[in-house]
Amino acid sequence: MDYVYSYLSYFGYKAGLATMNDFWDTMSRLGKDRNPYRAGFLQFVGVAESKEEAMKLYKEPAEYFYGRCLHVDPRYSSPPGYTTEETMRRKYKSQVAAVADKKAESDKKSGLGTPVDMSIDFIEREGYVILGSPDEVAEKLREVAVNMNVGHLMLLLQYGNMSKDLANYNTQLFAEKVMPQIHGLFDDEWEDHWWPKPMPKEERAVPAPIKREAAE
Repeated sequence: MDYVYSYLSYFGYKAGLATMNDFWDTMSRLGKDRNPYRAGFLQFVGVAESKEEAMKLYKEPAEYFYGRCLHVDPRYSSPPGYTTEETMRRKYKSQVAAVADKKAESDKKSGLGTPVDMSIDFIEREGYVILGSPDEVAEKLREVAVNMNVGHLMLLLQYGNMSKDLANYNTQLFAEKVMPQIHGLFDDEWEDHWWPKPMPKEERAVPAPIKREAAE
């Protein structure tokens, strides 16, 4: 249908690569081109002046989100009629199923119902959140966009229990020092046919004139 496929992942680029590869394999099978703007991907990001500062600043929000906000009952991951025969045959496990399994395993280990290994070191290492200086984050996002062939990167800059001030700091650093480095990454080769465009003037509705007497 030539719709944009937007992958709203909470688990980062490493976990999402296989799904995006499957998407592009499917596009090739359908005879579609590999225009990166066909796809979107959501990635958590934390920007600071250095990697050390980023690990410190975003530790609590990231651990709060991944340790307390993703309680998924295992039964939710496989409702009747949700999984196709092909998916079952390939033994594909969605990210929802993965987090449900992780929670069940954690329940047995800790009795607390929260993942026992969701430390900031694990979160950063697994790519759930990209943390670092503006140059480090830009380099990693460029790698993510190219490897996944994704033209619409959706950056989540506020998560967990992040304060308003920290969210503003993260957003401003990203906008001023990261985004200029990756903006228009694919524009030399591809056109974004999916970005919203204004309706032609001749097709726009003309507002009805305001009757002064009615307004008074």
